[in-house]
Amino acid sequence: MKNKLIICLLLLASPLLAEHFPLCMYGVNDPADVPTLKNAGFTCLQTYEKEPTRLVALAKAAQKNQMQVVFFPDQVIGSAQEKAAQDWPVLAWYLVDEPDVWKWTRKRVTDAHTTAKKAFPMHQTTLVIGQGKTRTPYYDLSDTLLMDWYPVPHLELTSFGDNVRFAKEGQIAMGTGHHPLWGVVQIFNWKEFKQHRPDNDRIGRFPTEEEIRFMSYDGIVNGATGLFYFIFTTQDKPLPTQQPEWWQRVENVSKELSKLRPILEEGSLIENPVAVKKPLAAQTRLYKKYLYTILINRSAEPIAAPKELLKRKYKLLVGNKKSAQMPAYSVWVLKRKK
Repeated sequence: MKNKLIICLLLLASPLLAEHFPLCMYGVNDPADVPTLKNAGFTCLQTYEKEPTRLVALAKAAQKNQMQVVFFPDQVIGSAQEKAAQDWPVLAWYLVDEPDVWKWTRKRVTDAHTTAKKAFPMHQTTLVIGQGKTRTPYYDLSDTLLMDWYPVPHLELTSFGDNVRFAKEGQIAMGTGHHPLWGVVQIFNWKEFKQHRPDNDRIGRFPTEEEIRFMSYDGIVNGATGLFYFIFTTQDKPLPTQQPEWWQRVENVSKELSKLRPILEEGSLIENPVAVKKPLAAQTRLYKKYLYTILINRSAEPIAAPKELLKRKYKLLVGNKKSAQMPAYSVWVLKRKK
């Protein structure tokens, strides 16, 4: 019942949500890296840098490459750069990183949003929550919402999409179901980060290309209207130079999604042409007289594919090949005339 409610509200809100589907990269610090992101299909970048002159350089590089930025407003507000920042290509001002983890009150978040909007009334705000369900409901306190959840390798891969869905349900419950919801996909090795239990064995690895692809599309099917990827660096150095094989995994998925962006932005969400049963999940958009169906297998086992979708009229755009069974955690994107 909850899933049907989400779908109905997404359908009603689709004209607003379809305006922009960002593909954004976290943790970009060097303007020289911006063309690399552009070539990989990304449309925006986030940084943890706060010093205004450094932000100026990143904003200029982004603007030159027709990309947007997500910056903390803290040190820009009240600085010599505040006036110029009105014209930066800002996707959203980043209010706080995981207020649920740092136990920010609703008032503190609201105050941060109000301060940013007073300084930059024409720009959006955003914040990221560390899970889909939070004890304090932050879902309505910013213009857009980010949700990060990093399951590889210690949690079920489908928990990413589940938490995107929980966040969308939270937005709906707070009356902001029409606001953008951006999922943050894991592209890092947990061994590089502080563990909550220092007495535990450190676990971790970099996600496979298939896992990155699955999480991305699982997020979309569960309500994400944009995707961010965390994080551009490994051992404090850019992925493309430090781990080119890992970067290739990311780039293969980002370029693939970049080609689908017109459909994700301008396509209308409609009922799926073919009914699917769990553990399969699907989402369909109508775009320029064609139907585009995202079909994912949310199971660790192969699952029989719907026979109707195996017909020749359904052209496979994403996926190795059509077969009677969809492999575990696989993704198909299919196209056919209306």
